[in-house]
Amino acid sequence: MWPTDLFAVAAHLIYTSGLLTYFEPNPDHPDKSGEYPPCFTVTKEERDECFAAGATWAIKKSVPGLATKLWKVLAKAQNQTLRASLNTKKGSAAPAWWTAAVRLILIADEACVGLGARSSLEHPDRWMIDQFEIFNAAPFSGKKLPGATAYRAERQRATFGVFSDPDVGCVQPKSRISSVGCNLRNITRNAAYIPHVGSVRCHWQQPIAQKIGEEVDDLDVLIIPLPFEMKDEWIVQDGNSKPEPTRRPKWGNFEIKQGWLQDEEVLVDLVLDEFKKALTALKTRKTAGALNGVVFPEYALTEPLFNKICSLLKKEESGLEFAITGSSSNCEGETGNFVLTAMWPVDKAIDAPVDDRFLLTSRRKHHRWKLSPSQIATYDLNNILPSEQDGSSWWERHTIAQREIHFFHFRKTSVLTSMICEDLARSDPCHDILRAIGPNLLFALLMDGPQIENRWPARYAATLADDPGTSVLTVTSMGLMDRTNRAKLFANPSYTVAMWRDESGVTKPLALNNGSKSILLTLKPHAVEDQTIDGRTNTRSWSWRYDDFVSL
Repeated sequence: MWPTDLFAVAAHLIYTSGLLTYFEPNPDHPDKSGEYPPCFTVTKEERDECFAAGATWAIKKSVPGLATKLWKVLAKAQNQTLRASLNTKKGSAAPAWWTAAVRLILIADEACVGLGARSSLEHPDRWMIDQFEIFNAAPFSGKKLPGATAYRAERQRATFGVFSDPDVGCVQPKSRISSVGCNLRNITRNAAYIPHVGSVRCHWQQPIAQKIGEEVDDLDVLIIPLPFEMKDEWIVQDGNSKPEPTRRPKWGNFEIKQGWLQDEEVLVDLVLDEFKKALTALKTRKTAGALNGVVFPEYALTEPLFNKICSLLKKEESGLEFAITGSSSNCEGETGNFVLTAMWPVDKAIDAPVDDRFLLTSRRKHHRWKLSPSQIATYDLNNILPSEQDGSSWWERHTIAQREIHFFHFRKTSVLTSMICEDLARSDPCHDILRAIGPNLLFALLMDGPQIENRWPARYAATLADDPGTSVLTVTSMGLMDRTNRAKLFANPSYTVAMWRDESGVTKPLALNNGSKSILLTLKPHAVEDQTIDGRTNTRSWSWRYDDFVSL
């Protein structure tokens, strides 16, 4: 048995039974047989036994004797009622298999230390980590895309379980530990249990030779809010899906035409100019450091154009680690609403050769954009998408298909991911996954108005900053910002194209100066200590915090 398989079994039992709400985190909780409702704990001695067994399993393939003993307790209870609430008769004690299930997940979780990371010279004997790296961490074995140094990422395994069924539940690596609540999210520190693959397919992209540590390097990110205008003719009704009383009562479909991409060379030159401005700004502010990332909003580019831009930017900055954009096409040449992410290997060693290859991933937006009458007014779209007379809403034309989410391990221990507009606003189905895995950094690509504290992006970003402690950057386009200014719904014209929120409670709007076209954001690493409800700590956690920004 693999530790990840035992983790899947124990987590599924705990999750489906609901037994964790009867668990008492205090190891010294007195035994009160017959109390109602029944509760149970795992003593300090039992916890220490589990932690020791898990640590041994992490370096030796043989299943610990304690795990085998507890497994037999589960097997003996196979005919007992699963649902915890049906085991709560007055005067009855908590079933023995409840304690066994919790102890097994502690053992398995400890054996999963380092899951999803590269093998480490500090811990050369973690056999399972080595096995997963052999099979998963080969990012440039996939298809090379034409006209660029891009390699399309191969599909990663839906679960790190080896024999457990992903159609029942999946196991993925974990970054941050939720500090609130009582659930599976905060009883584990190395592995996360998430729903079956049919709901959302997760991809954990193994790190690609990053040799930068969070503890010494800032993270400098360039934000380019394309498009800078949104003309009326670029937002069009779908001729086959207009509001019609009997077929589509009070709703229709719309599409966005990327008219701002008509002259691609001009746009590429603009992006390069802004990138060079950022490099110059960094040189005047710092004696060392690199421009680490570039972010564009929702629907800003196409996949071929993004690849071209990425190849050019890497030539300007060898330390570039990632680039993220919204796109109208994906790695397969399909059209829709996608997020594209490029990841580069980076070696800070002096005179190290520059590796300009990048790993490219794409995934579809999880929800269609619904423009309600109030939003149509906000974006000054009444002449394009009529809604005033009958209260019609207009829905984005987009095929959702399989929902996916990618997590990227970068630097030593950080994890980043991206959301597209409605993905941030709608809690289902991904917010539970985000809270379970706990990425350090989330980029939300929007097509929206001002990114200010009293609007919806700030509210939803705050929920993820609180639980699990993810730092969130929202980024919108100047084009829709211009339309909201035209509608005069805000007191003053706003050029707040981005907003930062982290677990410290800091909410920072990021505004362009008049005439500026990009923002350079600097983030600082902040060491944090996460703790599970059973008392284990993770001292390797980092929280990215706001430091400064410059309008270029």
